[in-house]
Amino acid sequence: MASSFRTRYVVAIALGAALLVPAFATGTASAKPKHRHKTFVVCKHGCKYRTIQSAVDKARKRDTVRVKPGKYVEGVLVKGSKRNGLRIIGTGKKPGAVVLEGKNAKTADGSLANHGIEGDGVDNLVIKNLKVTHYVANGVFLHGHSDTAKSACHGFLMKDLIAAFNRSYGLFAFNCTGGRITRSIGYGQGDSAWYIGATPQQAKPKWTSIDHTKAYRNVLGYSGTNSKYVNIHDNDFYNNGAGVVPNTLDSEPYEPAGHGIIQNNNIFWNNFNYYLPASNVETVSGGLGEAGDLELNYPIGIGVILFGVDGWKVRNNKIFGNYKWGASAFSDPLGNDGFDAESKNNKFTGNKMGRNGTDLNGTSIDGADFWVDGSGSGNCFQNNSAGSTFDPSAYATQANLYPACPAPDPPASGTGNSFGDAEQQFDDLINYVGSDTTNPADGPEQMECDWTQHSHPAFKGYKPVKITPGPVCLP
Repeated sequence: MASSFRTRYVVAIALGAALLVPAFATGTASAKPKHRHKTFVVCKHGCKYRTIQSAVDKARKRDTVRVKPGKYVEGVLVKGSKRNGLRIIGTGKKPGAVVLEGKNAKTADGSLANHGIEGDGVDNLVIKNLKVTHYVANGVFLHGHSDTAKSACHGFLMKDLIAAFNRSYGLFAFNCTGGRITRSIGYGQGDSAWYIGATPQQAKPKWTSIDHTKAYRNVLGYSGTNSKYVNIHDNDFYNNGAGVVPNTLDSEPYEPAGHGIIQNNNIFWNNFNYYLPASNVETVSGGLGEAGDLELNYPIGIGVILFGVDGWKVRNNKIFGNYKWGASAFSDPLGNDGFDAESKNNKFTGNKMGRNGTDLNGTSIDGADFWVDGSGSGNCFQNNSAGSTFDPSAYATQANLYPACPAPDPPASGTGNSFGDAEQQFDDLINYVGSDTTNPADGPEQMECDWTQHSHPAFKGYKPVKITPGPVCLP
């Protein structure tokens, strides 16, 4: 009896287990299947998708949109977290084989296309191997969620791209944390080729890298309003109006620009006078503001400009052939609410200036390798190439304008506020950027009147931008 009972008990347990298995299996089968990453192919003829936008609309997280060679006259919007990790990749042998053309381009709803590709609240978007050109705003524009003011985008990769003659910026990331722009070329932008702006403060920063790029013949090579945690390294910035320009302005959130690195770059020949009527590049900016009756314009002829930034490191760069200044740092004493745009804690170390004396920076009367306005605090200079030149004011000593690192406290290293030495700040800087560039008779050449020009020895096969010979200057 006992044995028979045990046998029936075991059989019952086994039968019950057998009956439970189908129910469990049925529950598993009814669960939502995982999304399999898909590839969508776009081409002008013979493909299911003839526009990039139509493929993007069907894509989801970590899918790939492969774009075959051709010209695509459209503006593409990639929106929302459901497309995180999306990859848009041109399939040509070179970036120029796939062209997003901005002239007459429209978005899917028929409105004017402001951007070639816009990423709205998309994390880790990848864009590779294509050209974006002639858009009324930007070539590529990535930003935080438009529907959520405080939500940034996190991560991106822009690689093997060409950005050409876009009205504002070539490749632009706004309110994003982390990312990379690499192996790309930018020219002809009405503001800058590369732009990282409005970076949120972060306790554990995610850095953005801009590396192995070429930026030339733009108003600015790099611009970054209130940008932070940016490592700009191993690039060529040349033949721009000015080379590398992080800056602090009230126009964007998260002031000031801070904690950036500019290292191991070639920054040279940034003497492009885009103010001239014959220039095929026109600044999109309305200028830097006003000082009395003077309208302040972007300066030209400068390699590096640290405008009201905190804690940037400029190190181990080759900076040469910039006619006004090789590298400069100054505050905004006039137009910044709360005086957030104060130049402080910036370090210039290990830079090779003037190419061993063969291609000098700033050879005019008040030009120099290094120039500061005497404002701020904590700015210092160390181990730059022998013979580097400085431009101390007649009213200040070289020691308190250009101290060695670490910098002493003010007044031994600046005023400690946004107002600097009067001659440096007003006579040298404001009079320069206040040049009347709008007068066709003589204005467009007025900044050139401050230069002493010279020929440039060859470098890497590049050619210097042509500068108007013998400018007509006011007495």
